[in-house]
Amino acid sequence: MKISKLINLPTYSCALTIIITDQIKTESKKVYKKHTIEDDDDEEENEGLLITTNDANYFLIVDIRYLTHNTIAHEIYHATVRITEDRNVVDEEAQAWLCGHITTEVYKFIEKKKLIVTHGKG
Repeated sequence: MKISKLINLPTYSCALTIIITDQIKTESKKVYKKHTIEDDDDEEENEGLLITTNDANYFLIVDIRYLTHNTIAHEIYHATVRITEDRNVVDEEAQAWLCGHITTEVYKFIEKKKLIVTHGKG
């Protein structure tokens, strides 16, 4: 199972693809291969990860088994930091607006696909 959504970020001249899957390792390997970048994922199992390519594309991948508010926030934070750092944007307000925008788009996508986000273990 794999569902994805492309989010264009014209202000930052890039795009972020959200992928929710039950095969995170397989999907990440596809992205690494397609964009001819080295697979730096040494871990056996990830809840989520962010992949940065050399062509202004970012991939936020979440394992559906770990579709929690914490995992989503964690990966959106990584995306926000990477996108802004790659463009030398250090203004917190700009970063906060980007984080909010990505969060809104991710949750609209999740809602449209009727997926359930849990609170995780607490």
